Amino acid sequence: MPQLQVKGPILRQWQSKIAVAVDKPFYENIGGRSPKAKQDLNAGDVIWLVPELRDGKLEPWHWEVLPLEKSYEKLKAAEEGEFSEFKRTLCSQLRPI
Repeated sequence: MPQLQVKGPILRQWQSKIAVAVDKPFYENIGGRSPKAKQDLNAGDVIWLVPELRDGKLEPWHWEVLPLEKSYEKLKAAEEGEFSEFKRTLCSQLRPI
């Protein structure tokens, strides 16, 4: 969110885009796909890239373009989870090198 707030208006003025890549569970937590998802690069300022983990590989799942304001709204909609649960899930997914 802070990066969008700082960089977003500048990049909008420069007519550039921001690409944000997040995993599918996080994206669904912030509202998921927009009802009328747009994939026109001229439809907004932020390109949301959402892969899905399948069989240990990241596969394309969804992408859409949103204006800065809609992206702010999406991030504000996130439900907070318990840090201990997040840490436990993350540790269960990590493999030693």
